[in-house]
Amino acid sequence: MPRCYARGGIPLYLLVDRETASVTLFSVPEKDDYREHCTRTFGKPLALPAPFAFDLETADFL
Repeated sequence: MPRCYARGGIPLYLLVDRETASVTLFSVPEKDDYREHCTRTFGKPLALPAPFAFDLETADFL
């Protein structure tokens, strides 16, 4: 699914995966994929870049 968003030029894609208790931020879209991704387990903050520019507290997902 992230590839569809990358292809459309969506700058950030956040995936919340309750089965693995993790969040993944995909960024820097290029052609049909994202060049960068960062995964954190629930309970650890995830830094969101501009235009959001804040730490997402993932403990709320527990």
